[in-house]
Amino acid sequence: MTKVKCPVCGEEFEYDPNDPYCPKCGSVVPTPSAAPPTPSAAPPAVKKAVVYTIMNDGKKTKVAEIYEGGSELVLGRKDLANYAWRDPDTISRVHLKVKFENGKFLVRDDQSTNGTYIDGKDIRSQGYIEVQAGKEIILVNPQKPVVKLTIEQA
Repeated sequence: MTKVKCPVCGEEFEYDPNDPYCPKCGSVVPTPSAAPPTPSAAPPAVKKAVVYTIMNDGKKTKVAEIYEGGSELVLGRKDLANYAWRDPDTISRVHLKVKFENGKFLVRDDQSTNGTYIDGKDIRSQGYIEVQAGKEIILVNPQKPVVKLTIEQA
């Protein structure tokens, strides 16, 4: 049986569907409803990161947002890229791919003509490389970068 409270006098008692009356005041007590469903846990928040271009004066300009487990971001010169720069002489059509998986920022350069550099090291043809948040990613030339990028968790 279910314990109920009389809506008139407040008496608590075991509810009997064959005798739906309050034993104290005699009021009819409505049939108790099923227990409210326990709220399910909220879905985990989707993690987001932002890819920025670092300007010569050190200011950052937002390039794009990426989401953990989402599709990769393609950066390059034109039509095949999600984000493009107008530098046909140095930036490849598909220069760099960026993705966010399992809390890690991953970048990949699949044989761009002029390379992508992290800590002065050319990462072409090395598959996905993990990059720490805030680390500079340089496109084309580490001594005279055409584009400097960074990734930060939002």
